[in-house]
Amino acid sequence: MMRERLAINQITTPTWSLEQAIAGYARHGVRGVGVWRDKLAECGVARARRLLRDADAWVPSLCKAGDLALLRERGPGAALADCRQAIDEAAEIGAGAVVFVCGGGAAAGLARARMEVRDLLREAAPLAAQAGVKLGIEPFHPMHAAERGCVNTLAQALRLCQEAGPGCGVVLDVFHTWWDPDLYDSLAPHCLPHIATVQLCDWRVPTRHPVNDRAMMGDGAADLAGLLACLARSGYAGPYEVEIFSTDWWERDPDEVVRIAVDRCRTLLSNP
Repeated sequence: MMRERLAINQITTPTWSLEQAIAGYARHGVRGVGVWRDKLAECGVARARRLLRDADAWVPSLCKAGDLALLRERGPGAALADCRQAIDEAAEIGAGAVVFVCGGGAAAGLARARMEVRDLLREAAPLAAQAGVKLGIEPFHPMHAAERGCVNTLAQALRLCQEAGPGCGVVLDVFHTWWDPDLYDSLAPHCLPHIATVQLCDWRVPTRHPVNDRAMMGDGAADLAGLLACLARSGYAGPYEVEIFSTDWWERDPDEVVRIAVDRCRTLLSNP
């Protein structure tokens, strides 16, 4: 499982370029690389494709597209164009999904923001399906509902996914969903084909920052063992992706961060 299904998201080691990340993760036996679009742009899509191919690496996700802030600043055409570009980039590097970050509801209210997300997904999902990529809706913790993510539960994301069609999936991030009392019920076997990737971290206690204070797996309050057991029982066979936004961990040697993450995942994923 470790080699075939484990990935590290680049935000976990933000000082590394894409080339450095591919090589650095491989040193620790990890071939999966969650790619960020700014890092991809620095590298160039064609070169990135070659680097990934030569390293026998694979990409569970490309982050990100879909933010409603773009829609409001430049109109719905700009948001759709950004989705299209991200889908094309993902297809070029063989990414399984584009992380679709919905954006907040403060400007228009939650109800309208969610309708705007639904409408954008309905337009963009066929493009993703045609390219063989999923738009992975990422539900965000409710504390981000106003500014960063107006879709807040897995159940909400799954409903949007079903409405938009086969080009849509869901990105399940532990940081954003561990609190949800209905989480396990939403992970019924018939829902699992919609899960594009599962992003691993932990919830630090106390949490000092709403974005950049995630904990390493096993160091926080999230019931990771319970979640992984639920996914295993339901038959989840997709990727697990370490994604740690943390100013503390970013100050450490990236090799040390990856080594610790792999050790923690080895324990977690060998006993789902």
